[in-house]
Amino acid sequence: MHNESETEPMDQEALLVTAEARRLATSGDGARIRQAARLSVAEVAAAVGVDRVTVARWETGERRPTGEPALRYAALIGALARQAEVQA
Repeated sequence: MHNESETEPMDQEALLVTAEARRLATSGDGARIRQAARLSVAEVAAAVGVDRVTVARWETGERRPTGEPALRYAALIGALARQAEVQA
């Protein structure tokens, strides 16, 4: 029987990616990578599936990315960082 107070366990990979999303967002690295790619907060928010205010709050440290949006943010920022390395 499923207890309503329990949440679904997060697998280790998702946990690691969530931690990376939080590091990227709150360290300023995510904003720097986004800006270097010449993308707006609104464009990243649309790609991640959240409101632009949410991404802005992540990037100022006011909030932390969680759940699927955190995974999508980490994947997007990671891909932008890799793309910048290739172009350098």
